[in-house]
Amino acid sequence: MGHIQDVNEHTGHALWRRMARTILPGAVRQRLGTWYGELGIARLPDRVHLERTLIPAVARHVDKVLLIGCRPYTKHYPALFGVYGAECWTIDIDPAAARWGAPGRHITGAVQHAQYYLPALRFDGIVLNGVFGFGLNSVSDQDAALRACRLLLKSHGWLILGWNTDRCIDPSGLPVLQSSFRASSLPGMALRRTFAESTHVFDIFTAVEVE
Repeated sequence: MGHIQDVNEHTGHALWRRMARTILPGAVRQRLGTWYGELGIARLPDRVHLERTLIPAVARHVDKVLLIGCRPYTKHYPALFGVYGAECWTIDIDPAAARWGAPGRHITGAVQHAQYYLPALRFDGIVLNGVFGFGLNSVSDQDAALRACRLLLKSHGWLILGWNTDRCIDPSGLPVLQSSFRASSLPGMALRRTFAESTHVFDIFTAVEVE
């Protein structure tokens, strides 16, 4: 029975795709495909861990946090931080992403230069997730982004770094992480969290004191 159901579902999905190609304009199909793909991202184990475990844990230990990168599935993150008492700011290089950022506390610009956009602000925590290999592709850009994060973080501030093993090299070997951060952990959490179901990794660091 299960095999027959799988075949029927596959046939139904194929029929829907053929009908969509016939009926819907290309731009609409593209938007629907993007929406469906992003809906799937929100259900991934690493994304669930971020929302249910990491964000609450970070928010309980910080007053002000910077979230780097905004997508439709992150638009509720500023409010989620707020539930646990943290003020959230957001930054994204894409002007269109402002609609998913923190209302009144969003910056449009490259994270590598974030210290120039936010010269008067210092954060207790920064969440840099899903950006390496998805915009910040070169080692030099990744290193520059982490240097900007260090300039924006208070000493002993938290850095949550999410990355994918199939999209970039292990960033823990980057010079700036070696010199300006140390691997750390929030209470009850490991220094590094991996997922059997995906290539995603979460690393936790704290900023070292500036001499």
